[in-house]
Amino acid sequence: MRRDDSHDPGFPNAKPKVIFGMERGEEKQDLDPGNPPEGESSEELSPDDDKMASAAITVATAAVAAVKTIVGIQSRVFKRLATRRKFLRRERDDLRELGQLVESAATARLRGVVESSIDSLKAMMCSCLFQSPAVLAGLIDELYIMERAFWVQPGRSEWWEKVVLPHWDGPLWQENFRMSRQTFTELCGMLRPVLERQTTNMRAPITVEKQLAIAVWKLATPDSYRSVAECFGVGRSTVSRIVMEVCQALYDVYHHVVHLARPHEVMEGFAAKGFPHCIGAIDATHIPIIAPAHRAAEYINSKGYYSMVLQALVDHEGRFTDVYAGRSGKVHDARIFRSSPVFRAMNQGTFGPKVVMDMEGEQVEPVILGDPAYPLLPWLMTPYGGYLDPGKQRFNNTLNCCRTVVEYAFDRLRGRWRCLLSRLDVRERYAPRVIVACCILHNICEARGEPLQEGWEEVVRSVSRSYQQPERQPVYVSNPHAREIRDLFSAYLQRREQGS
Repeated sequence: MRRDDSHDPGFPNAKPKVIFGMERGEEKQDLDPGNPPEGESSEELSPDDDKMASAAITVATAAVAAVKTIVGIQSRVFKRLATRRKFLRRERDDLRELGQLVESAATARLRGVVESSIDSLKAMMCSCLFQSPAVLAGLIDELYIMERAFWVQPGRSEWWEKVVLPHWDGPLWQENFRMSRQTFTELCGMLRPVLERQTTNMRAPITVEKQLAIAVWKLATPDSYRSVAECFGVGRSTVSRIVMEVCQALYDVYHHVVHLARPHEVMEGFAAKGFPHCIGAIDATHIPIIAPAHRAAEYINSKGYYSMVLQALVDHEGRFTDVYAGRSGKVHDARIFRSSPVFRAMNQGTFGPKVVMDMEGEQVEPVILGDPAYPLLPWLMTPYGGYLDPGKQRFNNTLNCCRTVVEYAFDRLRGRWRCLLSRLDVRERYAPRVIVACCILHNICEARGEPLQEGWEEVVRSVSRSYQQPERQPVYVSNPHAREIRDLFSAYLQRREQGS
């Protein structure tokens, strides 16, 4: 169905009608009132015209009533199906299939009634166009009401208000929205000052709960904008706008959750894993994206698909303490790292806590852990290369064991927010906003103990085979002071093992 009938050549719009009426009136002023030309009808309507006008208005009113009746029946059927599904076992897939069939049939019936009614109104408007401007105006109003009602899809939008909100239980809510209902409600309360809109004379605004549900649904599933729009009864452009607004609101309100809030607790956590005086592990992952409109070749990585890099620093529990997204997949990880804010902050000593650890008389500041794709720096420890003696092998094993929290965090991030699994269907200029919003939601869910349901990680492993991560090219540049500090950590780990 078309949204805007003012630009459709099949509909007589307001402007031509007014111009035509003015031209006709100007002609009548030049004519003799006592001698009207042949074929020119008077302005008064005949009894037949009155009957036709009355019939047209009756048909239009009946068509609107039919639409409202079908919508009411459809909503009652949805409610009954949801109630039955709540009390029966979840294995009853036949109820789900029945609900889909009823939904499709009701939608098709609704569309058929609206389209047939609109066709009838079109024919009546054509016959009344040259007889009564008043009848034409009335028919246009009825037609606008009908198309407007179908455009906002009242039957489909009730799925959220009359099925999801009142009938979805905890597991079903968790499965679809990736968080508990309590966490969802808390997010709505925090985002309400940013997302809430005022009610106007045109229509009531979309509620904050529905906005957040639309955005979370789009981030948590690989559904297209069309599919999400049909589920929530809004337009595709509305879904796109809401997703961007919610992602921006999450950053504005919750950017503090991606932060090294408890550095001493993080250092204790990594020390329990085996590596002392560590405030995080860093790594990068490639997020598949759609082909950019400009300079697309710059986003092709070594695996041959378009990607955008997410660099993340993770604490001992798999929560993000720093994220940096937006660089193209063709750029080396070390180059991305040197241009990131965390690199400058660590160089200036403003990221971690102001504590030092004494190692053989050397005052060592807190460090982060990286793989061979990162440079060895005094505050960034990477594995040894080349020949490995037992001490160096022990150091590498301990470092790699502690770095698994990064892979763990990336897997859980993709498991919850599957928009990051396959191609992220937003423009490259908006992709960083969506990626960072997913990281914020990840931290919120982790902090509240939201479980990762069985099967989510299997989906990650299955889909990731189609978008394999590029091989990480090692960096061999290091400075002597950094090598000395790495040797001190290696000796410390050896002494600790011998002492135990």
